Amino acid sequence: MDVAGVLRERWDLKATRLEVLTGGMNSATWLASSEGDAWRVVVKSVDVDDASFGPGLELAVRLDDAGVVSGRPWSSKGGRLVERVDDRQVAVLEYVSGEELGKTAADRTSIGDLLGRVHTIAAVETGDLQDWLRVLMPFDDYLDLEPWIRPAVADAIARATALGEISWAWLHGDAAREAFRRQPDGSVALIDWGSALPGPILYDVASAVMYADGSPEHVVAAYVRRRPDLAGEIARGLDAFLHVRWAVQAGYFAWRIGNNVLTGISDEGENRKGLADARRAFGG
Repeated sequence: MDVAGVLRERWDLKATRLEVLTGGMNSATWLASSEGDAWRVVVKSVDVDDASFGPGLELAVRLDDAGVVSGRPWSSKGGRLVERVDDRQVAVLEYVSGEELGKTAADRTSIGDLLGRVHTIAAVETGDLQDWLRVLMPFDDYLDLEPWIRPAVADAIARATALGEISWAWLHGDAAREAFRRQPDGSVALIDWGSALPGPILYDVASAVMYADGSPEHVVAAYVRRRPDLAGEIARGLDAFLHVRWAVQAGYFAWRIGNNVLTGISDEGENRKGLADARRAFGG
């Protein structure tokens, strides 16, 4: 894709420097800037069939309006947050600087607190959990890649559905540490909203706990301080949704292996590692 040309033609932005950014598993991204760094933006491109991209960017605008730094998308000359370019969807996002959060107790506390704030702003009515789980895990054709995957996924779904009615919000979808950025004033930004979807708040909390490397207490405690109304729900359902989160990882990496998808990684071994991590989480 001619990134400079797309910026010029669709956003009326003349970039003097472009840098390819790495790490996106389902997207291609570039850092673009103007002469003298008068502006810096991230250009993000995803598949045309990615239905969550546009709604996720709309959510980023809503969060930014509420005071959460989110990597706000810039409207194109046509007034759109997303432009279609050939078989891709393209967006231009405000560049968010700052240090990625690490593994300290303070960082985990900041993650839990900000997730609680986001879910308060973006609360929605409870939906159909079984339908949501089917949308979340469209990997059925790949669950027999290894014999343990299908039973593990089935067990995770059963545990989650047994919880009954639970609280929903618009979710980040992948609350990894690298999506959280410490700002100069001490506040924390949360970026990468292109995969947002409405669903059970427990899924985001479980994702943050999963990425906390076995030290979830600060994430959970901070979230509950922000959302004390959900304390009982989190205590009752977090373990079930940790199983869901690992089931998603298992299905996702089985799909990547089955289709030899290598975006965002250096070799197939990283896909195998992602699947092996899920197997260990299920006691394999």
